[in-house]
Amino acid sequence: MSGKKIRSDAAGSPSIEEATGSKQAVNRRDYLRTAVAGAAGAGAVALGMPTVARAQNRTWKLKLQSNWTGIGIESQDRAAKLFVDRVKKLSGGRIEVTNFNAEVLLGIGETFRGVGSGVADLAVTSSIYHRGIVPVGEYLWAVPFFPVTTLEFYENIYQFMGIKELWQEAYKPHNVAHLTYMISDEWGAMVSTRPVAKYADFKGMKVRAFGIWADWLAHNGASIVTVPGGEVYTAIQTKILDAAAFGSPDAWAGMKMHEVCKYYINPSVCPYDIVEVIMNLKTLNEMPPDLQEVMVSAARVMNAELAAMTISTDARGRKVLANGGMQTLMIPDDELTKAADWCWNRFIGVKGKDKFIDKVIEIYTQARQLHKDYYGPKRLPV
Repeated sequence: MSGKKIRSDAAGSPSIEEATGSKQAVNRRDYLRTAVAGAAGAGAVALGMPTVARAQNRTWKLKLQSNWTGIGIESQDRAAKLFVDRVKKLSGGRIEVTNFNAEVLLGIGETFRGVGSGVADLAVTSSIYHRGIVPVGEYLWAVPFFPVTTLEFYENIYQFMGIKELWQEAYKPHNVAHLTYMISDEWGAMVSTRPVAKYADFKGMKVRAFGIWADWLAHNGASIVTVPGGEVYTAIQTKILDAAAFGSPDAWAGMKMHEVCKYYINPSVCPYDIVEVIMNLKTLNEMPPDLQEVMVSAARVMNAELAAMTISTDARGRKVLANGGMQTLMIPDDELTKAADWCWNRFIGVKGKDKFIDKVIEIYTQARQLHKDYYGPKRLPV
């Protein structure tokens, strides 16, 4: 018997190791004392069983509002389907998620409040759309040219530098739970009806853009027009827009933008923009702990899957756009450097307006230096 472990029983009684703090064989007195404590604990658990059993036996039927499914973005459609299937499998059928395509349950600007009020239980969305409610949302979504170049880099920022906790704290007063970030694909590689060789060429153009990037384009003389991503095609076709930042090559190809735009303006100012999965906080808290973990874990896997998918879908999208007659234009390096400096200064210039924004500025400043320290010496020849 020496060296063997007596483990906890189904009622959750402590193991001998846990009760005695020892990995050695125990005497009869220790064993009996542990058994009595376990029996008492089982009785206490039994008193709470009706409530626990109800939560455990309930089937949770959740409505998911996806803000980018059903509009031609293959990676978003596939990722949402895998998420729905995974939640059902991991929960043993105790959670059933129904996905609703863009604008079906909630408009994109209504999503945050709609999840908080329970119109939808879940959403795949972006914090930029609720920056009017939670101002830090703009900067959690994207700071142009901030080097979110790999999944693992942002994972470090999120898990170990305080962004996850900040996100959760900012949303909690609104009855919204932040389950996870999701690295989307590149944002800010723009489509245009006119050729653009430098940013000053945006002068007089009507452009869809958000956040600091919209500020930079306006600084260069553009007029900013806000329309939902799914309506960009029609807005350009009807001359409401001359150019737009919205999606990746996959998104632009799926939306057939080559039919109405001749120019694709590279590079993307955000190699990855950060979107998110949110959930009604009350609903999440009512779930037993194992199902809460299902929701978080399934969302986290969706993040990795989406990031992986975009490599092939975006490569294919670029070919579709080129074959459709879209010409790629590259912004020169000196223009990019000028824009990057302006955007960063714009970002740190908002310090002092909001405690959450101040914290993001602090974290991103540290992370920006970390990116230089880590990736600089690791570059490989291509």
